Amino acid sequence: MKIRLLTITHKTPAWVQEGYSEYAKRLPASCSLELVEIPAEKRFAHSDLNKIILREGEKLLQQTKPHHHIIALM
Repeated sequence: MKIRLLTITHKTPAWVQEGYSEYAKRLPASCSLELVEIPAEKRFAHSDLNKIILREGEKLLQQTKPHHHIIALM
């Protein structure tokens, strides 16, 4: 089984990298874990957050294939 963890981020904090590495080690050999970091949209004082969220969602969906099972965490 292959698990792809998709994340929208400006820069992944060290504690996230450490947690990812720890869980990747704990998985059985038959299961691989891949971290895919998608750059966050730039936000400005008067940004339309709904449009930003839609664009980031589109970026996430571009990383998926029809046969993938998707679980969204918020």
